[in-house]
Amino acid sequence: MSAAARTRSPRLRSLGVAAGSSRTARRAAQEPLRARDLVLLRWLAEQYGARTDQLEVLLDCGPRTVQRVLERLRTAGFITTRRLLVGEPAWAIPTSRGLRACGQGFGLWHPRIGLLAHVAAVNDVRLHIRVRSPESEWVCERVLARERERAEHLPDAVVVTDDRRVAIEVELTVKSGRRVRLILDELTERFDTALYFCAPGPFRQLSELAESGRWPALGVRKLPDARAA
Repeated sequence: MSAAARTRSPRLRSLGVAAGSSRTARRAAQEPLRARDLVLLRWLAEQYGARTDQLEVLLDCGPRTVQRVLERLRTAGFITTRRLLVGEPAWAIPTSRGLRACGQGFGLWHPRIGLLAHVAAVNDVRLHIRVRSPESEWVCERVLARERERAEHLPDAVVVTDDRRVAIEVELTVKSGRRVRLILDELTERFDTALYFCAPGPFRQLSELAESGRWPALGVRKLPDARAA
């Protein structure tokens, strides 16, 4: 038997996995998490997942550094990376191990293609607000979902700053006028401000509603590009 063959267990040989790869994974799993690792894992857990280009903005570093960080976390079993859409950067998604490391108790996210654009847009908005209001606190949708009453509308996030609570909504498609008005009535009653970040279609719709004067606490913005921040 060759030396290479002797380094493989029957189980590893049946899976086509080198023993050296297994040892590397074990070493990575035992390596203490760094402060930046925890920031990244917590952010991913709160936001469901993120594209690698968005993580460059979050970590304020280039693509090679992000790839090294993700490779280490992936090898240790804290995240998976998946290319979900052709022509777009890969997504990083926390595993059960990664979620436990955050201590938030969130469940696994199973990405659906139809929701990726919205999740990505919410990520961009969070990064945008982080630059412009670094002292503010972002309360993610996953936390809000635990606390809301059954009939309450669930905003995409809440930003807390200067004792003010701002409901954040990210709109990519135009909703019926009646539904939007009902949501606005509720949000402007429950929160100090309702701030919408919109794609072109809903931007026109929400801007017209803001101009009506019925909701003085309504703010409307165009979707930001976090990479241009």
